[in-house]
Order: sequence, then C-alpha cells, then structure tokens
Amino acid sequence: MPLKEKLLKISEFLYLLLIFLIPVNLGKHFEIIDSYVGGVLVDYLVPTIFVQDILAALIIFFWVLSGGLGKLFDKKSDFFDRKYVQYSSLFIFSLLLSTLSSIRFVPSICAWVRVLLYFLIFIYSLTEIPIEDYFFKILDIFSVSVLFLGILGIAQFLTKGSVFDNYLVFGEQPYSAATYGVPAESFFGERVVPAYGLFRHPNIFGGYLSITLVWLFSFLKSRKFYLLPFLLGAVALLFTFSKISWAVFLFGIILHLIFSKEPRKIEIKKKQAVSVACIVIVISLLIPLLFFSGSGGSSTKNVLLYKRVPADKSISRRLNLAVASYRMAMDNFLFGVGFNNSTVLIDKYNYESTDLRFSQPVHNIFLLLFSEGGIFSLILFCCFIWQCLKKLVNSGYFHVYLIAFLQIILLGCFDHYFITIHQTLLLFWITLGLGLQ
Repeated sequence: MPLKEKLLKISEFLYLLLIFLIPVNLGKHFEIIDSYVGGVLVDYLVPTIFVQDILAALIIFFWVLSGGLGKLFDKKSDFFDRKYVQYSSLFIFSLLLSTLSSIRFVPSICAWVRVLLYFLIFIYSLTEIPIEDYFFKILDIFSVSVLFLGILGIAQFLTKGSVFDNYLVFGEQPYSAATYGVPAESFFGERVVPAYGLFRHPNIFGGYLSITLVWLFSFLKSRKFYLLPFLLGAVALLFTFSKISWAVFLFGIILHLIFSKEPRKIEIKKKQAVSVACIVIVISLLIPLLFFSGSGGSSTKNVLLYKRVPADKSISRRLNLAVASYRMAMDNFLFGVGFNNSTVLIDKYNYESTDLRFSQPVHNIFLLLFSEGGIFSLILFCCFIWQCLKKLVNSGYFHVYLIAFLQIILLGCFDHYFITIHQTLLLFWITLGLGLQ
C-alpha cells in the first residue's frame, strides 16, 4: 500500500475514534488572568486543550500529508463552488476579524482556533468519508457511546451525583446534591439531582441524547441491537430534566414518523419542517426585542418592561441575557465584542438581572454570534444555515441528517452550547459534514 494511502487510512481510523470520543470532557485547562472577570473565574474564558482537539489536529495532519488538501484545489474539483462551503468559509473568517478586535484576545483566539479545527473536520468529512460506506459504521459507534452514557446517566441519577467522582475518568466532573450550582429537581415528591453524563450541564447532555437517540430510533426495525442503547439513553434523557431536550427529542421522533410515510409527499413535508424551524428562529430573536430598552438602564420604559418578565427564574435569566446581548450588539454592531468574549461584558449590559453575578453567554446561538461576531458573522452564519437546509431538503439519504440539523437549530434557539461547548460544537460540524454529501 502506498504511503499516502496508509496516511489516509490512519486519518480515517482517528476520525472514527474521534466520533466515539465526542462526549468526553477530558482536557488540560490553563487559568490565566484573562479568565477572570471582576475577580471571578469564568470557565468559558479558560483556554483548554481537549482530547478531541488533539485528535482533530492529528486527523488534519495525516490528511494533509496524504495529499488530501490538494484535491480541494484541483482544477477539476467543484468543491469551492458549493454555496455552503463559501458561506461557511467566510463565516470562519468573519469570526477571526472579531477575534482580532476582542477585549480578551487569548480566550478569543483559543476559541477561534478550535472552531477552525472543527471546521476542517467538517471539510474532511465532506471529502474523505463517503456516507454510503460509513453510515452504519458511524451509527454503530454512536450506539455504543449512547449505551455507555445511558448507563452512566442512570447511575448518576440513582447515586445523586458523579459515579467515578474523578475528572480524569472520561472527564466526568465530580458533583453531588451539595455542590454549589447543581440544580435540584422534584421527582415524584423526592429531591433528586439531574444526570450530567460527561457534560458540563444536564441541558448539554440532554441535547446530545435528543439527537443521537433519534438516529438510533430511525433504524430500530433493521438493527435490533440498537434497542438497548436507545432505551437506556431515553431513560438517561428523562433524568437530565432538560425540558427543551425532551421537546426536541419528541420533535425528531415525530418528524421521522412523518417522513417515513407517504414518500411522494416527503419533499413537501421536509420544506414544511424547515419553515417551522425558520419561524422558531425568528420568534426567538424577536421576543427579546419586546423587552429591549436601548442602552439606558434607568429609563421608565426599562422598569415597566422588567415587570413583564416571567417569574420563572430560568426564563427570566435567559430573557435578561438576550436583551443584554442586543444592547451589546448595538454598541458593537460591525464586529461584536470579540468571539468568546461576551461573558466579559454581559453583566455590564444586564441591567435587569437580580443575580449578583451571572456571567453566562446568551442562550441563543444567533444572538451570541451577533453580540460576539457582529452583523457580518450573523448574516454569514444565517446564509450558511439556509444553504445547508436547502441541500439537506433535497438529500435523500435516510433524512436523518435533516432532522438532526433541525434539532440543532431548535436547541440553538434556546441554548448556546453548539457554539461554546467543544463536544456539541464538534457534533454540529460532523453532522453537517456527513449530511451535506
């Protein structure tokens, strides 16, 4: 076997290993001065090298050595003629521009390098992983991953805390009911702690499961051994107590059932599903504007609007963050405050919050990109999303990737982790890399 083929085989093996290790949270953290805001450590600002980052870098390294990158620039190649490639490349470049003008450069450039690295994995997936050959191999890997996470999540729920109680074991963060910041839930009258899996928050764990479980559900009839991972994963999803993840999971199941019937009308139904997702995006962006009061925090209008904020603390926090992000974006319209820098200033713009400190990114990926990357990043990202949807609607490969992408969009309207958390960021790019072929 020629050397270039061997190198490509190594990269393919590492790619499959990377997919299996997507949920792992193991990495080396570097706490620096820029990681602190007002004397408080903000974990989003801590530069970290994760296991997935190393694997992704090795995949790209062996791919480049095998001559894979040269194929993209071949005169016969139409790779750069694809609209979603053009918009995604410009989007990555726009984030670099915002990074260069960021307030905290080191946390910003570290986050951008990770996005670039995972974007290259997206390119690699498009060009080197033929979906016809790898689809079920990749799905089998996800089934094993979900099986492990399902068992872990159930065990965490029963023990009311982490199982290994050691960050070095797969990156499971040690926690219990007594840990500060861990939410307590009521389950049949008993106080319980949600399952975290290997993620930093139950919502992220729930989001990951809501997508991968639909993949397994779609092929339960033909691959019976998916049943156990699916059942255990579904129970773990329940124990995350992530309501939006439950809703998006059911949304995915319903879409699969709809798409599986009446094949003649499937294209119309796909377009209807895309329309619903677009409406949700618009609504999620418009609702905070009803509470928006400009840059002044002491206006009568601002006080009156604050009284209309829902009493539920989770909803009011998310709404306050959204309004604060609009203010931040208006003051930094072109290039934002810098990629991965919104937590530095969010408290300054969050006038309505009753929390002493709540330095979190806005729970909406579109608003997050608007405030951190500016109007150019937002427009390019929306164009990229639109081109992906157009391509996936016309793709006939099992329709699972269209459903997964719609789930990602809906989850992204209510949380930020598909941009800010390495596991789900990687899932985002790999899903598109496989689905857009």
